[in-house]
Amino acid sequence: MNLMISHEPNTDGTPTGWQLGYFFLRIMLGLNLFGHGFNRLVTGIGAWEGPMAETFVGTYLPMPIVHAVLYTIPIIELVLGVSLLLGLFTRWAVIGSALLLILLMFGHTVRQTWSTVHVIMAYGIYVWVLLVLQPQNWLALDNKRARKKVA
Repeated sequence: MNLMISHEPNTDGTPTGWQLGYFFLRIMLGLNLFGHGFNRLVTGIGAWEGPMAETFVGTYLPMPIVHAVLYTIPIIELVLGVSLLLGLFTRWAVIGSALLLILLMFGHTVRQTWSTVHVIMAYGIYVWVLLVLQPQNWLALDNKRARKKVA
């Protein structure tokens, strides 16, 4: 089994397996983030934010900060999700996703919801793969932007 990662396209011009795999992983993470943000905005952030804020009552976090962060999370999810779906500013969207995951992990450790922390750790692996394999980014607006810079 050859695990060498080739940066060269297939000789027939079709995407490599690495490129297809990266594409689908990027789309899955993008759709996940987009879905979270979009649905929270459509149903009203308050419908999600209020009950979620209640779970932080009794923790050491100041509630005004909790409310502010919870109100911004859906917007951040939406922006990161759209960026990943389009493959636009992919590297920054992946880094932003990592930072969002760190923020979410912090909140869940404060609340001591350890089962959710494990889920966030799994998402961290997705983010790591997307960062490491970014040269395999295929069918992305970033590639169009890169061609314009060269031309």
